[in-house]
Amino acid sequence: KQRLIHMKFLLPFLLSTLLYSADSGVYVEVYFDNPDSNNLKTEHSDINYEEGVSGTVAVGYQMDRWRFEAESSYSDNPLSSIDDTASEAISGNLLKMGGLANIYYSAYNDTQLVSTVGIGIGATNVEAGDDDKKTAFTYQGNVSLGYMVDKDWTWTIKYRYLEMKDIVNEEQAFSLGLRYLF
Repeated sequence: KQRLIHMKFLLPFLLSTLLYSADSGVYVEVYFDNPDSNNLKTEHSDINYEEGVSGTVAVGYQMDRWRFEAESSYSDNPLSSIDDTASEAISGNLLKMGGLANIYYSAYNDTQLVSTVGIGIGATNVEAGDDDKKTAFTYQGNVSLGYMVDKDWTWTIKYRYLEMKDIVNEEQAFSLGLRYLF
């Protein structure tokens, strides 16, 4: 019975989002990422790192409620330990560079807010100092809430869950981004 009550409220909302749409076109998006993870494990190493610089750039095509994009991510974090070796004994940074293909679905309404869900797949290169280099299959899922300043500019807050196969690194991140639709 409780599901029926939820559907009475959810169904009109979902149907109302079908009444509104967005302009189509090419867009560029830039994000500052704040991941909550500070360690990862490869088959050879247990790597701990400190917070550093992390960001994402994407280019895509928006087609009404659907978006298709190519994303490139970069993070550079100071190493704190590898296999429980103290930071004085190691030097360098943990570099992660990834590329993903993403698909998003957005729900618009009569306000300037837009909610989006998306998935993506690709690869990430991980380098920890000179000792460990690995390329891993990567997938992600995310949800976001955007504020459309006008038809071209949108500020976005995004939550992303990203996982790399063969590397134990389940990364959750909150991001602040800006998208421009040409």
